[in-house]
Amino acid sequence: MVDIASLILGDFQDSLVDVFGSSFGWLIGHLIVLSVVTLAILSIRNRDHIINESGYGSRNLAQALAVVGMTAFQYVVYTGSLGFPPTTSFILGIFGALSALWMINVLE
Repeated sequence: MVDIASLILGDFQDSLVDVFGSSFGWLIGHLIVLSVVTLAILSIRNRDHIINESGYGSRNLAQALAVVGMTAFQYVVYTGSLGFPPTTSFILGIFGALSALWMINVLE
């Protein structure tokens, strides 16, 4: 059998095979890949409806990108310069970015 799920899911597919057996694990992995592809296709086909009816605009996208950027920057600083563990750095980065976003929105 062709194992496309192993190429896409990597070690997660190996874990599925270990837990559910080779046949059922293969089936579950490929169902996951098929579901993600189907969801992506439906999202692309209905993008106009999603954009117009979601209630999110360019301001929300800009804020989300700012939070991701600030989190990534803080993660690099905390792990690289300060030597914090990765999980702690990620949590501190998210809290710092969301706190900054909240302060900017309140002061605006």
